[in-house]
Amino acid sequence: MKKITIYLLPVLLISFLYSCKENKHEYLLGKWRSVKIENRDKDDFFRNSKEFIDTMGNSNDAAANIEMYGVSNIDSLRRELRIQFDSAYAAQLGIDTQSVFTFKSDSIVIFSFPGKAEQGKWHVDGKGKLVLDEINELGETEHLNVDINKIDDNTIKLTFIRELEQGLSDTSIVTFRREKN
Repeated sequence: MKKITIYLLPVLLISFLYSCKENKHEYLLGKWRSVKIENRDKDDFFRNSKEFIDTMGNSNDAAANIEMYGVSNIDSLRRELRIQFDSAYAAQLGIDTQSVFTFKSDSIVIFSFPGKAEQGKWHVDGKGKLVLDEINELGETEHLNVDINKIDDNTIKLTFIRELEQGLSDTSIVTFRREKN
């Protein structure tokens, strides 16, 4: 019995690991809508901008506000900046919740964003990462290795890391919900 167990254990382990890889592929098939994008830099930008608008000119007199901001009525400027901020924030939230990825069984992926759609190839590599190859507006192929943080029947959570320049990167964690057909 021990000999059977010793020989059977590696076979079961390999079968399990292979089935996990296949399950990720199978789970990804279909249409997924983004519901949340976490990006520290983007979140900090909106938080800092809101704080600046809320506090700008508070401790200045009219002369200082004219010198710094070109206006003495800082409340009017603040209202205008809030309108612009709210518009930019709403647009970003729209992008965050209107992006759709459609993974097809023939390894084609369609990326649908507000105002445009792109197509590429996809697969899950041997390490369990989602590999996306997309052709950008310049006709160049962009290659992304995406961490799959969570995956089940209804939710996927992916970490995208984009290299900006040497030593700098931009990281976004995107949560998607499966769209029912």
